[in-house]
Amino acid sequence: MGSQSRQQREARRRSMGRSPGPDDVRTLIDVAAKFASAAPGGLGPRIARLNELGSAATADSGDPAALVVDEVFARIAAAWESGWQPRDLVHTAGRRGSKPAARWTARAVLLEPSGGSSADTAPREWTDQLDALREQHGESVGVDDLLARGGRAGVQQWVSALVTLDLLRILPASQLLSAPPSRWGRQRPAPAQASSPQHGEQRAKMLSKVRSLLAKAESTEFAAEAEAFTAKAQDLMTRHSIDEALLTADAGEVFDVRGIRVLIDQPYALEKATLLHAVAEANRVTAIWSEFSSSVTLIGLPIDVEQVDLLFTSTLVQATRAMTRAEASGTGFRRAFLQAFATRIAERLSSSAHEAADSYGAVLVPVLRRQAEAVADEVERLFPHVTTGSRRRRFDARGWEAGTRAADAAVLPAGAVESGPR
Repeated sequence: MGSQSRQQREARRRSMGRSPGPDDVRTLIDVAAKFASAAPGGLGPRIARLNELGSAATADSGDPAALVVDEVFARIAAAWESGWQPRDLVHTAGRRGSKPAARWTARAVLLEPSGGSSADTAPREWTDQLDALREQHGESVGVDDLLARGGRAGVQQWVSALVTLDLLRILPASQLLSAPPSRWGRQRPAPAQASSPQHGEQRAKMLSKVRSLLAKAESTEFAAEAEAFTAKAQDLMTRHSIDEALLTADAGEVFDVRGIRVLIDQPYALEKATLLHAVAEANRVTAIWSEFSSSVTLIGLPIDVEQVDLLFTSTLVQATRAMTRAEASGTGFRRAFLQAFATRIAERLSSSAHEAADSYGAVLVPVLRRQAEAVADEVERLFPHVTTGSRRRRFDARGWEAGTRAADAAVLPAGAVESGPR
């Protein structure tokens, strides 16, 4: 055994003494990436070796830092083509990696040529996401700001870079909710009902009013005042949504169905997603949960999707406030509280939706049926293998009761199409 160990040590010494080839460098990167995610405490010697190789490299092809950044950029570009978007990717890096990894990923996204730094033809929704990442995480001035070449990269740079690389290597395909960078400039044409500038202006004004009303509802400490603001916001949204659907049907046009992703933060991500599903279901929108990215994809008519996003934000604020006021600690209590809140809100919103349909009469029935079919077709296209189900859990009884009471007290209009206070 002693002789065999000496031979192994001698072989390793000879290996360290020769110039490493590209395969040796890539093998070391592969091992280090796995350690970064599974056992970061053992990375020290590997990072030192990576920097050694970088300082001795005479070209980028032998510099581990250059190789890692190049692969990260290539995999980010591939992620765009398989449906990922900037905010999704950074959120997932934080969810499955760490906050430093999310920050590093954000800066890599901003520097990546196809969808970041050179994205001159990017659509507005994409550039808005990039702007949000710059505001939240800052912007790298160059590639060396990500991972310094020539053996000069620090330990934290290496750890974040390797965690991100490991995530990108296992990243599953997502759903193409909008055109990827390779198709910018030849996106699908705007739907007929959204082609009028006047129509777009009316929608923008309505959503601006809704956001203003909900912001006031969330900031006031007086329940009656909050109810007035929220009822008026709900009234505006519901009337606009149903009127738009009727106009589309009268014109014989095809319903435009779109999707957006809502990123769900910890803690209690699944319970928050359940609340979002409750709001979506009552508003003719399908919600699909992704455990991997901790996000929910909303699929429906654009106005309905925007409405659900706004209502979810508002009800989540109310649920969090009520849970804080309950002054009870413990993970079990909070999970039960949020689950009960979501269950009760679903009942209240569903009741409001039925009242809305009844107030429009029989003329609305075939319109809503056509709309539901259009949404179902898009869901099948994007998620051909989606599964449904629920997780069975035991819930804290006090939390469930408190959540139900809070949902009963939540600020929602009694009827979705009743006129709110003027």
